[in-house]
Amino acid sequence: MLLFIEGYPYNLDDMVRDNLTVRDVLKDVVSVPVKEEQYSFGYVGYCYSKAAKDVIFFLPKVVLTGEQNEGSDDDTIFGASPQEIIDFESEKAKNKFTEEGCKEYKEFLSTLSIWIYRTISVYRHSHNDNILESKEYQTESRGKKQKHNTLLDVIIALRDFNRNNQDYFTFIAKNVHSGFNKINWNKTITTSQAFIENDVPVYINPVNRKNTVNFDEELLVIYFSILNYIRETHGFSFEINIQYPLISPDKLKRSYIKKNLGCRRLKQIKYKYFSDKALRIWDLCYAFFDREYKISMNRQSEDFLLAKDFEHIFEVMIDTLVGGNDKQELPKELTEQRDGKLVDHMFIGQGLIEQSDLPAELTYYIGDSKYYKRSKNDRTQLGDKSIYKQYTYARNVIQWNMNLFLDGEGNGSQPQLRDTLTEGYNPIPNFFISARIPSKRTGGDKFLSFDDKELKPQEGGVQLNRQFENRLFDRDTLLLCHYDVNFLYIVSLYGRNNKSTQIAWREYVRKEFRRKIQETLNRLYTFRTLQPREGMDCYQFIQDNFRDLNGKLYRPKADSNYLILALMKEEGSDIWKSLKIKSATIERETAQNKELLDTLHTHFYVSNPFELETEFHIDSIDNVGTLNKLPKPEIKDVLTGLVRKTDADYTIFYSHIAKTYTMEKIPISINIMDIKYFLPMVNGNIDGYYKVEKVYFGIKERMPCLKLNLSTFISLGEQWVPIYRIKMQPGELMSYDSMMGLYENKI
Repeated sequence: MLLFIEGYPYNLDDMVRDNLTVRDVLKDVVSVPVKEEQYSFGYVGYCYSKAAKDVIFFLPKVVLTGEQNEGSDDDTIFGASPQEIIDFESEKAKNKFTEEGCKEYKEFLSTLSIWIYRTISVYRHSHNDNILESKEYQTESRGKKQKHNTLLDVIIALRDFNRNNQDYFTFIAKNVHSGFNKINWNKTITTSQAFIENDVPVYINPVNRKNTVNFDEELLVIYFSILNYIRETHGFSFEINIQYPLISPDKLKRSYIKKNLGCRRLKQIKYKYFSDKALRIWDLCYAFFDREYKISMNRQSEDFLLAKDFEHIFEVMIDTLVGGNDKQELPKELTEQRDGKLVDHMFIGQGLIEQSDLPAELTYYIGDSKYYKRSKNDRTQLGDKSIYKQYTYARNVIQWNMNLFLDGEGNGSQPQLRDTLTEGYNPIPNFFISARIPSKRTGGDKFLSFDDKELKPQEGGVQLNRQFENRLFDRDTLLLCHYDVNFLYIVSLYGRNNKSTQIAWREYVRKEFRRKIQETLNRLYTFRTLQPREGMDCYQFIQDNFRDLNGKLYRPKADSNYLILALMKEEGSDIWKSLKIKSATIERETAQNKELLDTLHTHFYVSNPFELETEFHIDSIDNVGTLNKLPKPEIKDVLTGLVRKTDADYTIFYSHIAKTYTMEKIPISINIMDIKYFLPMVNGNIDGYYKVEKVYFGIKERMPCLKLNLSTFISLGEQWVPIYRIKMQPGELMSYDSMMGLYENKI
């Protein structure tokens, strides 16, 4: 097997084997420039080189770790440079890995080649094949046996034999089952009791003919059991029309493969076969169990084996496995945005604060997949363009969502991101997904594992974009997280094409996205619940303190009677610094938190800090008030008084130049401290009122009286309106609205 790595610059004149250079072994496989001395091949896949008489495997570039060893270029996950592993059969490679280790790597490469082939096959069935290229591969034939190098060779040979020999299998099955299950009358009559009915003997338990063990059938059972195992394990599609009791995939793996029962049993029955086709089936089955067995692989066939833009296939894989069909069901304006940006991955899921089954209380998850080679420290470096493009995705989604509800078109099928009470925004989970293969140095027991399905946060992979500090629920506060997925698990899951398994992982990974982003928020913020105190106008409190509360409060449910308060966490200063927020800023914002909490205690029950979890729980408290807008109480601050035509001050009130007013009878049914205005009924008519500067008690004719110092006269209109004894008496307090209503109704 010859190994090349996608995107790695090879010296074309470097020697590979048997005096063949890189240029020589690849010239009949892919396009190789004539004049270039160094070239990067942008392919992933598996094919056959006639020049080298061996298979070529283009490995995905994620096998590069970015680490550098002394005297070598970029390292690979195998702990060797790309040049050292080109010829995996060479003594140099064996010395590098040791013979036992070399077998382990061979098994890994053999398995990986199957999954890359399956990935390309699954992709081709549902997408255009412009990025795929048809190449030659070895197939089973008659003639001198050659040593094959990968399990994929054998699987393809098994597939092709099954596809091309259906008539043979049908013929064998008919011969094997001829006469089977017919009644053996001799044994039935001699061994069974008969009942006579209408002079006719009736046998209740007839004896059937039993077919003897047929070694053709046993070979076919093993053969079709292998096909069934490959179908279940690797997702290949095989036509199996013969109903044999097959060996279960689990038993085949446990006993026939791992305990080598397959090779032993095939050796025991080999002497029974003489026909060419039976011997070819035996060869293929034995080669499946013994990977070092030689079979004839002289003929060449063509299939879609190479992908020249595997980045696009990786994007399709992630979209299929993470998004499912959700992206297709979203409005196109969200995924194909008006500024020309196309969102890679998007789905609607549970909000980060609490779970809900109502669509309006969910949120959008926006993702982008990155198929990059790894850089130093086993990280994927993201460019500023990718980061800010991801922020733009979220901004466009927020604006589209706002327009939807502002225009009155929100019908409950889409999340409502903005809370109308606090004007806080439901945080949008925004993330990158990178491909990673654990290396020999850092992988531990996950090294070369196809079973590691974990979603892992990339160290330092948190980005924050905002206009204001300490405002998590602000529309401009956008948190961007970065996660790694095991590339080996992804290609095996996609290549297997098992819908139930994919759905199970989709549910897992979506929960993991939510949980891990919650963990990040818990490192940055403290969260508290606020419940209104009974009798307090909390709605008005929020309006009056909007500047201090903006972006810090959010109402997770439209009808909930509690709010969520998020404040910057001082003890999380290390992560704040990694987000390039200065210590002085952190100290200033956290110092203001205490003052804000003291203010909130006047109107709310403020809980102890809690952390976001999978499920949200709120403690029940007695004597809780409401967050709804309370009816505004009627303010009665206008005192009515009578000025008769015979009074000495009639002229000055009629001319609107009065400065004082004396009320001889002190009203006892009102609080005189509420008096703010004075409405004089001049000879029973009104046309305006005065602002009261001072209210005090005085003496008139040795009797106590109430005195008002007046200032500005405020006109109600150009007409005098008769009002005395109709709706109003002197010495009453009335509201401004009542005063205006009386005046306007009498005009």
